[in-house]
Amino acid sequence: MRESILKILFMFSFGCAVLAMPQSKKIQIEKIEFFGVEKVSLNQVKTWFGLNEKANFNLGELQKNSLALLKGYADHGMPYTKIDSLTYSINRDSTRADINIYIHEGNKVTSGDMRLTGLDSLQTEQVKSRFDTRQGKDFDPAVIEGDLEDALIRFEKQGYPFSRFDLESITLDSVDAAHSELGLHWKTITGPRLVINEIRFAGNKLTKDHVIRREIGIKTGDIYDYDRVSNIRPKLIKLGFFEEVYEPEVFLAQKNEGGLIITVKEGNASKFDGVLGYNPGTETEKGYITGLIDISLGNLFGTGRTLLVHWQKRDRQSQDLKFYYREPWIAGIPLSVGAGFEQLIQDTTYIQRDLGMDFSLPVYENFTAIAEISRNEISPDSLGSYLLGIPKSRTLNASFGIMYDTRDDRINPRSGAYYQTSIQTGRKTNLGPEELIRDLELRDKVDNKRLSLDVEFYLPLFRRQVMAVSLHGRQIRSNEKYIPVPDQYRLGGARTLRGYREDQFRGSSLGWTNLEYRYILGRRSWAFVFTDTGYYYSLTQSGTNEDYKIGYGFGFRLETGLGIMGIDYGLGVGEGDGLFSGKIHVGIVNEF
Repeated sequence: MRESILKILFMFSFGCAVLAMPQSKKIQIEKIEFFGVEKVSLNQVKTWFGLNEKANFNLGELQKNSLALLKGYADHGMPYTKIDSLTYSINRDSTRADINIYIHEGNKVTSGDMRLTGLDSLQTEQVKSRFDTRQGKDFDPAVIEGDLEDALIRFEKQGYPFSRFDLESITLDSVDAAHSELGLHWKTITGPRLVINEIRFAGNKLTKDHVIRREIGIKTGDIYDYDRVSNIRPKLIKLGFFEEVYEPEVFLAQKNEGGLIITVKEGNASKFDGVLGYNPGTETEKGYITGLIDISLGNLFGTGRTLLVHWQKRDRQSQDLKFYYREPWIAGIPLSVGAGFEQLIQDTTYIQRDLGMDFSLPVYENFTAIAEISRNEISPDSLGSYLLGIPKSRTLNASFGIMYDTRDDRINPRSGAYYQTSIQTGRKTNLGPEELIRDLELRDKVDNKRLSLDVEFYLPLFRRQVMAVSLHGRQIRSNEKYIPVPDQYRLGGARTLRGYREDQFRGSSLGWTNLEYRYILGRRSWAFVFTDTGYYYSLTQSGTNEDYKIGYGFGFRLETGLGIMGIDYGLGVGEGDGLFSGKIHVGIVNEF
């Protein structure tokens, strides 16, 4: 009511002046003076008013500034403050203006008694014990609102989602001539303790209802649980099937029975990822093109199943091929099982084939246990066997690890973290040729142990700006003196160490970091600058091979009609790269 009256007065007082004033000229405020300010600091009043000297004078904006000033007083415990008058004067040439604001500060109002009815004495004491509102403190509506909101959430956690506080009465008691206490009487209505007997889904044209139902972890007959309902949205977003998941709606049907309405907007769960790269030539070799194709068919037929196909040409004579299928929810429990085959042709020196199965089982919120069993075969040709010392071998592996994921989006995260670590043990059998095994003094049976670590953090800084930090490590330990080339890890290229060729370095131990400063352009678009660092180590017959490497550059990901287009341009420190001789990677991720 007070604000409405003020608006009428301002419109009446200023209307004629606004019509008469020339609007084409810019008038600068020369001076602003406040009168009647005694109970708060003058600087605080100026901040509330929000208008400074040297700003442009705009008569139409003075109403907003005045209302902001009154709101500042109200939030400071003086809701009865008023502006007696506001005057202004403009010099003859209409270039400067002076403003005078005459304020009548109202009495200080503090919080009085907060009465709650509708609960027993114990419940009332438990609710009020969490209130930040205290008798004698400055009256602050925002604090009271926060107290009531906290109480309602606690009621929801106990199964009462329809709780509310109805304001029954307000009392204003004068403590002294300059001080009053405001008391509030609230009636608490908790509503029924809700039993969920129905769950409805909307917006899912492809995804089956039972797929969503099993993921949310709530079934009919359950008592309403605030925490579990609050987790529905992030759980469904992480599936990668939906472009948007809206907050669940709660409804009451009869007595204490009701349900949930879960509305989603389906996205493109499948994607095509194509990358084209060019490696500049040297004095002795021409440049060449590398490529990568990833086809991911997610949420097959709306069932949550996944099929992956991967092909990559690393260099002139090396290529990688992979097939993978994943079946979720085995035997009615959240156990996912995947099976895959991979073949690597490396420099025409050997062929590596891997056949394996992996398992994942959620064990706690955001935590997943992962395991894998696999069989690996190395088949070298004569060049690989004798020149590189690679015997034919077969290895059986078993691994176990954990994964933690709180990222708010898998493609373009703004916040959250990702962590995965695993340990793998393997028994390798060297199959020959016998003379090679004898000459290299190799063991017939070899025990290997592999350790892996991946950590990612996404830290929101300012509006549309995110710092992405990742750390990765790999290590293989063996009772072999020298780790064969096929067993070593690879480093370099678009997905590890940018600014260097794909798989340019190898090692039995390696680590790399990626630091990106991102500017978010859209839901699936961002630009960034990056710095990558890498380390690799291996022990060979000719000695120790280790080094540190640094790459830097810039890039972007841009959502287009064809998919997410990406370009990375990286320069390697110490590689002799000039400004225009860095490594370029062009890619597109097309979801369908």
